Amino acid sequence: MTDDSGLASQIGRRKLLALLGSAAVTGGVVHEVFGSRFTGPSEEPLVSVEGTPETKPDGENAPEPNGENIRDHGAKPNPTDPGIEAAERNLNSLQAAAQAAGAHGSIYVPEGTYYIGRRGAQYEPFNRIGADGDMPPGISIYGAGPQASELAITERLQAGSHPVQTAFRYMDDVNHGTVVIRDIQLNGNYENLPNLRDSGGGSRCIKVGGNGDLHISNTHIRGWYQEAILGRDVLRTVNRCTFEDNAIADHNYSGGRHIGHHITTHASNGNPLKVTNSRFIDCSGSAIDVRFNAGEISVRNCYVTGTGANFCKLSAASLLDVRRVYHRANTPSLEAKLDDTPGHEFDGRQFIQRISARADTPPTVRLNDVITTNMTDYALQCRIDEMTIEGDMIAIAKTNMREDNEVIRDRGPGLFSDIDIGRLSVHECNGMVFDLNSSSGTIRTLARNNNQGGLGNTADLTVETDAKGQEPFKPSVPSPSAVGINTASHSVVWR
Repeated sequence: MTDDSGLASQIGRRKLLALLGSAAVTGGVVHEVFGSRFTGPSEEPLVSVEGTPETKPDGENAPEPNGENIRDHGAKPNPTDPGIEAAERNLNSLQAAAQAAGAHGSIYVPEGTYYIGRRGAQYEPFNRIGADGDMPPGISIYGAGPQASELAITERLQAGSHPVQTAFRYMDDVNHGTVVIRDIQLNGNYENLPNLRDSGGGSRCIKVGGNGDLHISNTHIRGWYQEAILGRDVLRTVNRCTFEDNAIADHNYSGGRHIGHHITTHASNGNPLKVTNSRFIDCSGSAIDVRFNAGEISVRNCYVTGTGANFCKLSAASLLDVRRVYHRANTPSLEAKLDDTPGHEFDGRQFIQRISARADTPPTVRLNDVITTNMTDYALQCRIDEMTIEGDMIAIAKTNMREDNEVIRDRGPGLFSDIDIGRLSVHECNGMVFDLNSSSGTIRTLARNNNQGGLGNTADLTVETDAKGQEPFKPSVPSPSAVGINTASHSVVWR
């Protein structure tokens, strides 16, 4: 596959919705980029807070692969997806290469676009890894680069006979060891698939079970029906990846009653998830869905646009550490891709939402150098249990574009406990800054201007300096071209 034969070269056979608005090129793939006066400092690579390099994530430290080449087992590029026979040949070749590699081995996908699929799969994923599956346990997958090597789901299967079209399922009750997925594009091809939902199915890129450590780097993951990565308690690092157009189909075929996420994690205590230097573009749900367990999740140096529900749905975790992150919830691109579903609008609602508690430990949310903007609803809510917010240099802008009347709020039994924020700015919001009933803590400096409401209800929160009329703070965040696939692996300090 040549440099211009990735997403951009397939415009003719994909819906126009995949390329809307003004576009910029990141790693050779066309993406939507939206301007804002809160756009971050520059195109220069960011360095660590202390200025010292950090060890790369484990997936980046893995040696160059000596895996089984799928072409040696019969795979051939089929970039026009001519028929199910070619897709079955390529899928069989993937599995033959994995069997030859053996448990905890690796397969190599050389340059080319390889559509995969099989008749007779029905409710089974296309590749079951481990536990008497199609592949032995712990298979790693490497490519020649996300612009060069692509695995994609064929459109040649019917929904009624093949409702589940998940690519890779790492099976439960299996020790997968260390698994690396690197330098490849994994394409769910949702625009060209039938209505899987009405047949009780859908598709994910990777669904993980069992034990092990999964590391994903320099990988473009796009176009999956539901979650792109259901990582459970196995996903450990995501670095220099681009997630795009995931869970759009789940929303549209359900009339807005179902949504999905780029990443879902069940990170447990002692098994953190670290997401770094990555780009997230358009999904119906969240960039990060924290569903179970009391682990630590760190998101550093990322650029996130088009999150239908929110940046993070926080149902669990002991710590959500967000640093040097730009987030824009509502975008014209996302609105164009999602069907209009009155009463079920998921076109950029919030920043962080806590509406359920599935871990024994209330989470701490640590925000440093964060911009979040363009939300149809409020920015932050705690509706159940507690959550603590701490940090510095947080800029919130343009909330309540469609509904609600507050930027930061607690509801019902939920509350923010021990808020400890240095500098927070809130600007151009269609509501009051706070609507708190039981929350407490301190904000040392609040800069605010051009909001429709006033300061609002602060409960037991102390604002030491209420700088009404002051300009927004300018957190240090990356530009969209500095993160995602084919970018340098920036230094990040974990602390």
